[in-house]
Amino acid sequence: MVFKGYTKRDTSIIKGFGILCIVLHNYFHWLIPAPGENEFEFSPDRVTNFFALLGNKPGEFVNILFSYLGHYGVQLFIFISGFGLAVSMMRHQRSWESFVVVRLKKLYPLLLIGVVFFIFSKVLIEGAMISDYDKREIGYKLLLIHTLLPKSGLSVNGPWWFFGLIFQCYLVFPFLFKIIEKWRWKAFAVICVVSYSLIFLFREVLTLYGGTIIMQNVPGHLPEFCLGILLAFSNDKRINALWLLLAVTAFCLGNYYAAFYPFTFLSLTLIMVFAYQGLKAVPVRKKELAVFLEYFGGISMVLFATHAIFRSPVLKVANTYTGAWGHLWSGVMFLLIVWAVAIAAKALYDNVIALLDRIHIRENKATHYAGIVAKTFFLAFFVYVFGYFIAQNLDRLENTSAFEDNTVSGVIASDAEYYNFAKTDFEERMIVLSINGSVDITSLDTSADLPWLVLDIPGVIWDRIEIPKSFNNGETQKFEFSYRYLTPFNKSLKGKNVNMYFWNRKHGSMRFENAEISLNY
Repeated sequence: MVFKGYTKRDTSIIKGFGILCIVLHNYFHWLIPAPGENEFEFSPDRVTNFFALLGNKPGEFVNILFSYLGHYGVQLFIFISGFGLAVSMMRHQRSWESFVVVRLKKLYPLLLIGVVFFIFSKVLIEGAMISDYDKREIGYKLLLIHTLLPKSGLSVNGPWWFFGLIFQCYLVFPFLFKIIEKWRWKAFAVICVVSYSLIFLFREVLTLYGGTIIMQNVPGHLPEFCLGILLAFSNDKRINALWLLLAVTAFCLGNYYAAFYPFTFLSLTLIMVFAYQGLKAVPVRKKELAVFLEYFGGISMVLFATHAIFRSPVLKVANTYTGAWGHLWSGVMFLLIVWAVAIAAKALYDNVIALLDRIHIRENKATHYAGIVAKTFFLAFFVYVFGYFIAQNLDRLENTSAFEDNTVSGVIASDAEYYNFAKTDFEERMIVLSINGSVDITSLDTSADLPWLVLDIPGVIWDRIEIPKSFNNGETQKFEFSYRYLTPFNKSLKGKNVNMYFWNRKHGSMRFENAEISLNY
């Protein structure tokens, strides 16, 4: 294949296709039936669910396809961002300082507009103000550090995790551009080796947060980003079709085996490159689809920033439908709603950008030294954060703390919403803690789900340990649980108390006996 570089129209069409995949994925993967997706975590059960649902409910194929595959639209954005930035840099060389400032002037207003629309939606749709939790998580996002915090990347508004990732891409782009410009494929190969080595380290060796944190940050998506940069230098260059075969093979294997999972993102991006080149070579008289995609590419970023805010009201109605046509029309309705919102957001965004474009920063010695300070700060910060994550995992769990009020037996009635199970306090700074325990449970009511076991560290974490639903009425089973918590770099457990309790949200009833629980740190 001879690669023909992308025009501005091509990039808009690719963005349009990517944003429609993302919007429909973020809607349909909350709509029943949903097979799940291998986006930040991997499970072979999800591809099994995908094909099983296609076989059992073929009428839901649109729902199922976007639910499982739609998130790969993000890779198209990462790839085309790398390509567009490289083309722009070739035409107009910029210093690191000037480049980052220009990109932030375009990126940050999008996030701010998304936050404004989120607050308005809370007030107008839910009739409530944003909570303290929302304020804290929005604060992390405005600082663009949310993807570096284990429980914050997808909080409040899931798609906003992308803002943290693309900001990191901007920070490293000038460096990546220079080395790829000089060494081309060799540099790309080395970058891929570094990226996949870090992914393997964080996912398989350190097992940090199930590997999700590396996939929400730039080390996890450097290959797709750098492929875009590389192809910007490859206009009219031949690409061996063997790469397409390897990409298809890697993508298929990556949906079944954890070892190949990290390669699915680059492989699907490469498949898209071949597919789009093939489509460009086919003479088409009617261009309606291209015009449609180009239009959505033009509003893609405001659509990205605002669309997930408005899905809950539509989903509440759509999940009451049982037919495929009802689900499909609900998806169309959702797309129309967020499209209308995006038009309003685009008008606001354009006005903000017009104001910011009046601000010009002259490059002189002061800005040069400010850039050096900024680069040093960002480098030290990211080294500290990732070093902290590694240090967490290397800490050995040698100390044991006994839980107070470790209730060994009791009965949870259907009218009891909470039942305290155990608690303890930390008197010194903790980094890693591991909770292990077991309890004999007898279900007394099969008409309602069993209570959840909840871990609560006020101001730090609230998480649930779900008890399996396979309990029969009157049957006693031993339930064993294990929970490991790694403290994020901005938190400390010193002076905190750990509470574990049963949360009887469905008002079931059960008896528990022989409870044993231990905490290691």
